[in-house]
Amino acid sequence: ALERALAARPAYAEAQNNRGNALQELDRHAEALAAYGKSLALRPDHASTLNNRGNALRALGRYEEALASYDRALALQPANAEALGNRSRALLALGRHAEALAACERSLELSPDSIDAMHDRGQVLAAMGREAQALACYERALRLRPGDARVQNARARVLEAMGRHAEALAAYNAAVAAGADDSETRWHRDLVSRRVAAPPMLQSALEAWSAGNLDEAARLCRTFLDGEPGHRDALLLFAALRHQQQALGEALELVQRALAVDPQCYEALLQQGSLLLAMRRPEDALAACERALALRPQAADALEVRGKALHALERYAEALASLERALVLRPRSAELLNSRGDTLRALEREREALASYRQALALRPDYAEALENRGTVSSALQRHDALCIRAHALEALDRHEEAFAIYEQVLTARPEHAEALHNQANVLCQLGRVDDGIAVFERVLALRPADAEAHFNASFAYLLAGDYERGLKEYEWRWEALRTKLPPSGGKPLWLGEQDIAGRTIVVYAEQGFGDAIQMARYVPLLAARGAEVALACAPPLAPLLASLPGAGTVFSSKDTPVAFDYHIPIMSLPRAFGTTLASIPSQVPYLHAAPRAVQAWRERLAAHGPERKVGLVWAGNPKHRRDRTRSLPVELLAPLLEVPNYAFVSLQKDAAGASLAKLDPRGDRVLDYTAELRTFADTAALVSALDLVIAVDTSVAHLAGALGKPVWLLLPFAPDWRWMRERTDSPWYPSARLFRQSVRGDWASVIQKVASALA
Repeated sequence: ALERALAARPAYAEAQNNRGNALQELDRHAEALAAYGKSLALRPDHASTLNNRGNALRALGRYEEALASYDRALALQPANAEALGNRSRALLALGRHAEALAACERSLELSPDSIDAMHDRGQVLAAMGREAQALACYERALRLRPGDARVQNARARVLEAMGRHAEALAAYNAAVAAGADDSETRWHRDLVSRRVAAPPMLQSALEAWSAGNLDEAARLCRTFLDGEPGHRDALLLFAALRHQQQALGEALELVQRALAVDPQCYEALLQQGSLLLAMRRPEDALAACERALALRPQAADALEVRGKALHALERYAEALASLERALVLRPRSAELLNSRGDTLRALEREREALASYRQALALRPDYAEALENRGTVSSALQRHDALCIRAHALEALDRHEEAFAIYEQVLTARPEHAEALHNQANVLCQLGRVDDGIAVFERVLALRPADAEAHFNASFAYLLAGDYERGLKEYEWRWEALRTKLPPSGGKPLWLGEQDIAGRTIVVYAEQGFGDAIQMARYVPLLAARGAEVALACAPPLAPLLASLPGAGTVFSSKDTPVAFDYHIPIMSLPRAFGTTLASIPSQVPYLHAAPRAVQAWRERLAAHGPERKVGLVWAGNPKHRRDRTRSLPVELLAPLLEVPNYAFVSLQKDAAGASLAKLDPRGDRVLDYTAELRTFADTAALVSALDLVIAVDTSVAHLAGALGKPVWLLLPFAPDWRWMRERTDSPWYPSARLFRQSVRGDWASVIQKVASALA
């Protein structure tokens, strides 16, 4: 009916407002917001519409904007009790409890018998930890309306938090009887019911656990299970306790025993999923969550763990969808908002991620680790942890100074906050303060000697500073830090330089990027010089090129396995195996070679374009690389190079970006592009060998040019990769390289001007 009215009269403000209300009822909040916007365009000062618009914004999690809309409504109608109540809910969502309470008090002054205002005041008081006053609010509301399911539910939650479990159970039953039939309410009711009915020894275990006496709680659980080994709830309670104590294997075994007793137990399946996720078995965790969700499709906890499992499997879009479903059910869950932020960051939606982290902080600005007896352990983020998360999002946006300031704030309060120290060390390196970063990494490792990620990140700082002895040792933590497996060994030993390999076959596995393999291939001739038969496993595009490597007896696809070998080594471990120092880097070039006939063919083709010197250009790397945003640059910035006379430029950019270079050519005949003919690195090597110079950002082509002994000018960001070190204009890895560095983060323009001057 509204649609028909609006079709006849589109500029009908009241109809647009009513349409927004109808869409709100259908949970179509974004469409409702658009309808309210149209209504306000016709009537900018309509208080009711401004209030409704605030509700739509609040439903979308846009609390600051919602607050502004309510404030506009209240400026027009200061005694609007409904807008005051809504304003209090927005303030509560933002964690501004004192202001929220004041808004509730004002609303109650205007409407002393408002059930909504009493409920809202109770919610704010509960969030402030003033449970007794919150309970009084709910009981006053129930005297006016005994059958209000929402108030009964809220009263039950407060009673549960106060440890008055028998009363909480009665309140949950009353809430369900009044119509609160959602899965979350039933979850709490079942939990409290089991707690009330728990045998005395288990109740004592729960009390000990709540008091922080984990050893006593564990002793009581073990004693109880000695007498009743098949008690499902006791098994789940003990499993949750052992989970918190990080005894994950034992906890999982206890959950398996509970599932043997009751295969359709949702709580056991959820615990199983959480444990498997903690044990880095995301596929198994996902399967457990799917079984749990088959029993309770709208269970927020299972949707949350499912989302985290999908995130761990790098199925980020699905993970986000699962977390969003959970947030519909639990919109005020800070932990869910945190997980959502992590997934948005993985999807490179950093600004949305930062907003999600801010919502988490706004909801719980004073985070403290909390234990929730839900058959699993769920710890809320501490405030300082949440601040670290926000700072980490700022890092992703290259706002390192702001991130550093937040870490300083955290560390002032908690000097041994390991996560803040770790992140601060990374930020210091990004700010060019590598020595300071190393000092902070050493503090982290003193606190967490087994922290694989800290060891791995510290390796980059040591290597960047030229300390190869420590850097290469720490770099071996990459397998655990990146949660990847060593290449298949067939049961053969890993070689790290100790054993005599004369007369033995050693398999070298190329790992990570193409550039890494090209850089470290220089060690293959050294293996052969020790008398080894070398079999080199690499990605197919590299194989024809690496076959030219002296000492590479066999080159095969990484997907294949040679018939027999004695030792194996990942290619990035070769520098450590040879005890490489800054002074002993094997830097004889060329160590790779292009086919002479192919090189001659390219020289003839290039000469046909005139006598100008031929310069290859690469300005962007793989967009999936974690640091691509800092190492790549927009093609438009290369325009000053194309204005330098006596050069022709050859695009070596093998992707959709390649065609854009020609548009910068002022003459229309100075840009050549043969990338369609370059199928393997051997093809690219032949073309590069025929050029006079390569100018490239930090990509595999730069390594290729250096390995071929071709003059190569590297364009480096302010915080470069470890192999380019600090401040130097040359490279100990590639004698033919010249380095052009950003002196200010993100300032490619000045780098290009320096290169243009050098060309001229």
